Amino acid sequence: MADLLLAAVVLRRPEHALAAQVLSLALTGLVRVEPTTPGSSPVLVVLDASPTSEREHLVLSVLFGDAASPGARVALDPADGVLRGRVHDASRRVVQGARRDGYLEPGRARRLTEKGEAVRAELVALEDAVEREVADARAHDHARQHVSSGALPWAVLFGHEPGWVPVDRRSVRFDVAAVCAAADALR
Repeated sequence: MADLLLAAVVLRRPEHALAAQVLSLALTGLVRVEPTTPGSSPVLVVLDASPTSEREHLVLSVLFGDAASPGARVALDPADGVLRGRVHDASRRVVQGARRDGYLEPGRARRLTEKGEAVRAELVALEDAVEREVADARAHDHARQHVSSGALPWAVLFGHEPGWVPVDRRSVRFDVAAVCAAADALR
């Protein structure tokens, strides 16, 4: 299955790709979101600098620069021009990587190859499953049902408003909407 950044390229939905990837890093334990005061930028701290995918490594290096080692900190501050520049450069590299890996046709403006179309079909099926999970959690919110931590980044990528996606506050101990808004503002 495709990862979040590749999915954003294949589906042509880049607007929440970084937010979804940051959530994924936090939910898998690669980074921690530190508590901050309302109105301040969320702060990420590296817990594990051993990402499992090339794109996770890319996101860690984009967010933390060369200092992506355990204990490194970064505020998701949209006023940070250096961070915004790294995010912009990384988005170009993700598209170039998708082209290099055969998901996009060479020289064509984001036209999918056969391989890209196959991944797109898988992603459409995944989007349907995530839609059902979010709808079910909303319908049964009174029973404290929640979207799984595995589906949450995908729900954000697919355009669900983070504040409206029911999450389990026992396992997700940070303000999902604030983290997503800060990451989206870096685009």
